[in-house]
Amino acid sequence: MILVADSGSSSSEWMLHLPDSDPLSFRTKGLNPYFVSEKEIARVLGEVPEIIPYISEVHEVYFFGAGCSTPDRREIVSNALSAIFPDAFIAVETELMGTAYATLGTQPGIVCNIGTGSDMSFFDGEYLSASLHGNGYVLGDEGSGAWFGKQLIMDFLYGTMPRDVAKLFEEQYHVTKEVVVKNVYQKDRPNAYLASFVPFMDQNRLNPYIDTLLRNGFDEFVRTHIMTYPSYAEHECNFVGRVAFHFDMQLRDVCELHGVNVGRILKSPIKPLFDFVIQREMDNALTVGNFGAEFE
Repeated sequence: MILVADSGSSSSEWMLHLPDSDPLSFRTKGLNPYFVSEKEIARVLGEVPEIIPYISEVHEVYFFGAGCSTPDRREIVSNALSAIFPDAFIAVETELMGTAYATLGTQPGIVCNIGTGSDMSFFDGEYLSASLHGNGYVLGDEGSGAWFGKQLIMDFLYGTMPRDVAKLFEEQYHVTKEVVVKNVYQKDRPNAYLASFVPFMDQNRLNPYIDTLLRNGFDEFVRTHIMTYPSYAEHECNFVGRVAFHFDMQLRDVCELHGVNVGRILKSPIKPLFDFVIQREMDNALTVGNFGAEFE
C-alpha cells in the first residue's frame, strides 16, 4: 500500500491507496519540522485511528511538506515516519514539489504555495529550481495567512484599523497585546496562530479595508517572488493553498495587472498529488516488470 501526504503548517492531508476499494483519506494537524519535533510527528500519526489497521501493510510513504527544504528537516520527518512504518520506503520532499506534481505533472511552469506561509519556485518538469523564497513568517511569507494575520493584528493594536472592522475583530477574537505576545512569542506554532485570523478576512472580504489588504499582500507576493523570475510571463503560474483559493478574485486581479499567466488555483493538492504518485509508481512497476509485488 502507498500512503501520500501533503502537509502545511496548519494541517496535513493524507490518502492511502487501497487495492480493492476507494482511497482512505484523513487529516492531522500540520507537521512542519521547524515547529513540530520528531517525537510529536510520530505521536500524532500513531494516534490516527484510520491508519492503525494498515500500518503493517504500508510499503511506501511519500510525504510532501512545509519546512522540508533541508536535509536535517527532512530527516526529522523521515525518522518519525519510519518509527510508525518500519518496513516502508520513506520519501520526504518539499511542499512545493507536491504542488508541482499536483498542478503540472511533468510539464514546466511556476508553482506557488499561499496558505499559512508562502513560497514559489520554477519547475522544469522534473526538478524545482533553487528557491530564494519561503523564508518563514518572520522574514518573508508575503501574502500568506500568517502575513495577513500579522497585518490585521498590527493595525488593530496600533489603532489604524477602521473603526467598524475593529469592532467586529474585537468582538470575535478579544485580542489584547498580552494575548498576542503569549501566542506569538511563547506558544508553539506562532505562524498557525497568525493565520487563524484568515476566516475573519473571508467573512468580511467585501469590506474595502479587507479588499485593499488582500490586494496589497498579493501584490507584494507577486513583486517579491514571481516577478523576480526573468521569464515569468512566458510560463503558466499555478497556486495551491487556502488563502490563494478563498481570495482568488483579488489574486487573479493582481496577477493580471502584472502579466502573470494564472493556471490552476487549488485549495488542496492532495487528490491530484495522490493520483500522480499512484500513476507514477504503477508506471515504474510496469517498467521493472513487478507490478504485482508493488501493489500487493
